[in-house]
Amino acid sequence: MSAIDAGISAATGGTCLGAAGVLYVADRLPWINRLAAKIKSPQIQTLLVLTASIGLVSTPAGQLINQATTAVDGFVDGLAGEWTGFGIMFAVAMAALIWLVSDFMSGVQTRTLILAALVPPLTVMIPGTLGDIAASALGFIATQVGSLVMWLMGG
Repeated sequence: MSAIDAGISAATGGTCLGAAGVLYVADRLPWINRLAAKIKSPQIQTLLVLTASIGLVSTPAGQLINQATTAVDGFVDGLAGEWTGFGIMFAVAMAALIWLVSDFMSGVQTRTLILAALVPPLTVMIPGTLGDIAASALGFIATQVGSLVMWLMGG
């Protein structure tokens, strides 16, 4: 990943996290709450936190997390079996994603925002090639969202 793409991903993540924070605070202020309720603020907050997490994980730090997890998995392979680390992390990432989707559809809670922040790092923590592909795919998504935002702002 080039430095420019990493910068776009990090900027996208930071911007989305800041916007989610503003909406979170606005939901708690009584005089803004009426307006925020009309725009489905909790769902937008969840999408912003998810995009922020994707943006921050898709920087070289996400690839570093994947490499570290793969190294630990290689060490554990001799003790617990070849596919144990992959199976556990894949199951945890999928369970978190399913729980996130379920919460998003049934009603956003604080847990939903936490899950939105955790799903991308858990996905990148899948050891081996699949986790590396996930990190690259998340980077592509964050770069495209950042480019779209720049285009919408006339840049």
